[in-house]
Amino acid sequence: MAIRLEKLFKQAAHSYEMKLIAGKGGIGNIINWVHMIEDDQVAEFLRGNELIITTGIAHNTEAWLNGFAHRLFHNQTSGLILNVGPYINTVPQDVIDFCNHSNFPLFTIPWHIRLVDVTRDFCRRIIKSEQTEIGLSSAFKNAIFFPEDVSQYQAQLERHGFNASSYFCAVVLSINSYDESKSKEDIAAVRFRIENIVNRFGDKYNIFSQDNRLNLVLAKYSDKDIAACMNSLIEYYQSGRQGYKLHIGIGQNAEGLPNLARSYKQASSALHMAVKSDQARVYYQQLGIYKILLSTEDSTVLSEVYNDVLGKLADYDVAKNTDYMSTLKVYLENDASVQAVAKLSFVHRNTINYKLNKIKEITGYDIAREEDRLKIMLAFMIKDIL
Repeated sequence: MAIRLEKLFKQAAHSYEMKLIAGKGGIGNIINWVHMIEDDQVAEFLRGNELIITTGIAHNTEAWLNGFAHRLFHNQTSGLILNVGPYINTVPQDVIDFCNHSNFPLFTIPWHIRLVDVTRDFCRRIIKSEQTEIGLSSAFKNAIFFPEDVSQYQAQLERHGFNASSYFCAVVLSINSYDESKSKEDIAAVRFRIENIVNRFGDKYNIFSQDNRLNLVLAKYSDKDIAACMNSLIEYYQSGRQGYKLHIGIGQNAEGLPNLARSYKQASSALHMAVKSDQARVYYQQLGIYKILLSTEDSTVLSEVYNDVLGKLADYDVAKNTDYMSTLKVYLENDASVQAVAKLSFVHRNTINYKLNKIKEITGYDIAREEDRLKIMLAFMIKDIL
């Protein structure tokens, strides 16, 4: 829950005569720091979500401002403050038009305002917001991992507007870079990108890292907003467009803070399925019977069941270079129809019957019996999550 540009603006509008002249649609952007920049080439070194201040001292006219605003926007900064005075007398209309079109907040501060006071004040507020966020993250961790000890989290969360009776939803994200050279700082920038998207749908949330994953707690978000938020995240990172691949597990949106721990476990299970099946997002409520399997804490039990039922067949396929496992799975997925499997496999039905008899011989299970088919189907589902 980083500080929003809107909050900084409200606090500074009177003190620093700060005016919003364009890009009102982006006023909800989050801010991670404030920088003064006079050289537009420096914009390439920004990581995103910065608030930029410029006096224009390095330029003779305002013509450079349009390109400067474009660079800042495409480097995903959160807004631009122009120190209007001897170097920036007026703001060109094309700059205003671009900022309005792009929802890129553009502000002015008059020359007589001391910028050192502005930057010091803004940075102090950002640091204070980060300290608050760290405290909230600690409280949410206690709520998730030690839910029985209410004294360690409930009062602190309620002081910051997270009412215990609200709806809470846990989301767990796995982020992998297509470029192994990406640094930890780059991953931190990804976190701010994610937070910027989440921030569009509500302001009661918290993000913290745990076990090389990002954990997101959403409070007072409707199911519709959660779905829209997840869609926006996937759209932003789809096909590795931003250099990262995202997998998301979403727990149930449940009423009451005590249910957050359960939602987190659900989200972790959903993320496991998302990674295993290489799906961008998986909702726990859509897992069906996988919920039972994923709730088994001792994975060796699942491995034993799988090996007892399908282990011999899998080993046979490897040793003899056969495809009995895939044939059996297609057979079960097509309502035990030999004709359907033959059609899909482009072979005669007698070939499929031969394979099915061979499968029975190897496994000891009769797929004509409903009970045996159920065991085999369960074993295939276990294979999906191991």
